[in-house]
Amino acid sequence: MVRRAGLPGLIIVLAVLPFLAPQVVIIYMTDLLIFTLFALSLNLVVGYGGMLSMGHAAFFATGGYTAGLLVTHLGVAMLPALLAGPIVAAAVALVIGFFCVRLTHAYFIMLTLAFGQLVYTVFWKWHSATGGDDGLTGIMPHPLLASQSAYYMFVLVIVLACAWALYRIGRSPFGSALLAIKDNPRRAAFLGIDVRRMQLAAFTVAGTFAGVAGVLQAFFQRGMFPTSAHWLLSADGFVAVCIGGANYFFGPVVGAVLLKLLQLFGPRITEYWLFILGAFILFVALVQPAGLLSLIRRQRA
Repeated sequence: MVRRAGLPGLIIVLAVLPFLAPQVVIIYMTDLLIFTLFALSLNLVVGYGGMLSMGHAAFFATGGYTAGLLVTHLGVAMLPALLAGPIVAAAVALVIGFFCVRLTHAYFIMLTLAFGQLVYTVFWKWHSATGGDDGLTGIMPHPLLASQSAYYMFVLVIVLACAWALYRIGRSPFGSALLAIKDNPRRAAFLGIDVRRMQLAAFTVAGTFAGVAGVLQAFFQRGMFPTSAHWLLSADGFVAVCIGGANYFFGPVVGAVLLKLLQLFGPRITEYWLFILGAFILFVALVQPAGLLSLIRRQRA
């Protein structure tokens, strides 16, 4: 009963937060929700598909830059831009994934990293369109969403809808096929599962949801910057997945919260906060490699 009441209770708390918390908390929570969606999308590739993508940030940035370019250069309204961003991100993920899923293990990681850095370079060097390293600014949301509280509620609704969709995907026959491929690709192929096709589909779907997160980020910070495509963002997402537990749907959520808390309060506590972060990651990797959620599940059992 407690477990069933926990999630609705959390949603209620998140929904009433704008009426209780100061503005700075709303800003931090908006950023956390967007990063959580990014981590959840990455987990479809890592946790379900068993593929470590170090170029996932490219789809995040593609979604954000697509929406930003439509709004700032063509005067497109927010809603069409919001829809166009994930579509373009999905197309880019489909093209990149077509080449990447043909490789495995270290070669897959290297190729996703290479493609991700290519996308990063395009956004960084294409000054006439993206603003280069100065970024693309002036990406304004709809006037009804101009306040931080209103935009937070908008982000909350979108993130919850996407999280529910990702949860259903993970529980579907498609998700089961991905888990079978992750466990033993040869056995999955013997059972009639088209391994490459399923992996490509997962790669594309994950890129689509990363694109949604990117669009939300663009309107949140009123701009988009090349660092959003850098592999370090992909690494942050992967760390969040591993901290919480890649084998659990809510693992990336737990990991995203802990990582953001460390990044927020660590520098305020000590200048050696990166050492603390590294030690924490080492602890999880060596002592609890299945993620912190596995420890909670074990205690309940």
